[in-house]
Amino acid sequence: MILSYLMLAIIVFIAALVQSTSGFGFGIIFMAIMPLILPYKECNVLTLATVLCLQVYTVIKFRRHINYRMVIVPAIAALIFGSIGVHLMISMSGTAMNFVLGIFLWGLAFYLIFLASRIHLKKNPITGFFAGSFGGFMDGMFAIGGPPMVAYFDSVMNDPMEYQATLQLYFMITTVNVLFNNIICGNFTAKLVAPLSISIVCCLVGTTLGMHFTQKISMKLVRKLAYTVMLLAGAYHIIKGFIG
Repeated sequence: MILSYLMLAIIVFIAALVQSTSGFGFGIIFMAIMPLILPYKECNVLTLATVLCLQVYTVIKFRRHINYRMVIVPAIAALIFGSIGVHLMISMSGTAMNFVLGIFLWGLAFYLIFLASRIHLKKNPITGFFAGSFGGFMDGMFAIGGPPMVAYFDSVMNDPMEYQATLQLYFMITTVNVLFNNIICGNFTAKLVAPLSISIVCCLVGTTLGMHFTQKISMKLVRKLAYTVMLLAGAYHIIKGFIG
């Protein structure tokens, strides 16, 4: 148990560093590694509850830069499909979720490495709805709903402050929704209080340091490390899903 908590602290710290320097990535790093240590459904709740604290802090800090109109349509879509994702996730066995998570991590890594920089989405309600739908569903299933909305907002916003603030408000809304669905489904239990406390503290420390050293950290290196973790963890989860 002590070793698990130590690993949790290290992983959350690293994930918070990535999130605070790139604007997203906490869930990707956390869910790529932690299911190797703790049950999948517990990891899902832990990452949601932890990253929510980070999102609330960011939204409060940058509230004056939020473009509320850009959030409405994607958030509505994400609320609907996020709930669907949670209920589908809890209906699947641990073995099946390992396999699906592994495939998802590989697909996500492929997208981020080869396609993300080439995709430029148009600013309209239909695109926003589909981005929110896909992101919400991914959030419900894997607690990793960032890439679709990152791609959308990055394509339609030119102001970095507006982009960061609006993105984090969207994330906060969808995280609350998915976390609430996990709670009513019984995935949040008393035994998660201790690891959640550790996770929140380490997240705050990692975020503080990440914001301080943002200009000194190579984003290219951060992304390469994140992609490597995703590919290796994806391979592990696929093998584990096959052998049960």
